[in-house]
Amino acid sequence: MPENPEPPAAEPGIRGWCCCLLPAALTLAWLFAARFLPERVAWYPFWLAAVVWNGRDGQGGISHVLG
Repeated sequence: MPENPEPPAAEPGIRGWCCCLLPAALTLAWLFAARFLPERVAWYPFWLAAVVWNGRDGQGGISHVLG
């Protein structure tokens, strides 16, 4: 018997998909809900992405760090 036996391989299952399914489910839920929300609220994810990318003043954010 070896000193350090290898652990058994994990069986494939739904746990491997959790990292992909959650963002996809949230995106689909938002797109469906946006039909019933006011226009200003429906555009919030795009505004948030722009603020993160460009910064609140348009000169900073992630785009400045990444070049």
